[in-house]
Amino acid sequence: MRLWPCLAVSASLLAPPAVQAEQTQSQGAGGRITTGARLNFELGIDRMIFLRVGAGGSHAGTDNGGGPSASATLSGVDFTLTPWHVPGAAPTYGAPEAVALPVEVRGNVGQIQLSAQTSGPLANGPHHIPMSRIGLSSDNASLPAPPIPDSGIGSSVNVSPGGSGTSAAPALLTYRAANWTFRYTPAASPVAGVYTGRITFSAATP
Repeated sequence: MRLWPCLAVSASLLAPPAVQAEQTQSQGAGGRITTGARLNFELGIDRMIFLRVGAGGSHAGTDNGGGPSASATLSGVDFTLTPWHVPGAAPTYGAPEAVALPVEVRGNVGQIQLSAQTSGPLANGPHHIPMSRIGLSSDNASLPAPPIPDSGIGSSVNVSPGGSGTSAAPALLTYRAANWTFRYTPAASPVAGVYTGRITFSAATP
């Protein structure tokens, strides 16, 4: 079974800064003369949200040189179920080993909300397994894992503002890192084969 998480990032940009200036002139036959030139300054600070689910980038307070950057590479979660042979009965399946992935959220927009979206169940041709069989938990309460819906967009969870390097403005800046653990609860006697699906995690302002 393969489960491919991907990410969506919500962000808006301000216009680039503009600098204007004036020029003046003063002249006279004698004595002290003065003139002045004024400058208007404008500083634009982009609003930003960064979301990473899976390997790559930075995690747990470390940085990769110039900081995190966008990547189109998707990480995957693979579960393998081994049937148990029970004499006189159909095969049964135990829960496979859980899979943990690093997750990171950064932003300068204040409150950030996370949600998960699926397009439907895990599919193996005409056979399906509900996405609700996938459980998700976080090892950091400040970066909780959103619930995985069977289909569509699930309810959102709040990422706590603050974190490493945000003491100057904790109400606006966010840096949180965690490990999310995916678990699969076996369905009763699923048909053998490879079931695939995708979860899209989104970070957004309220």
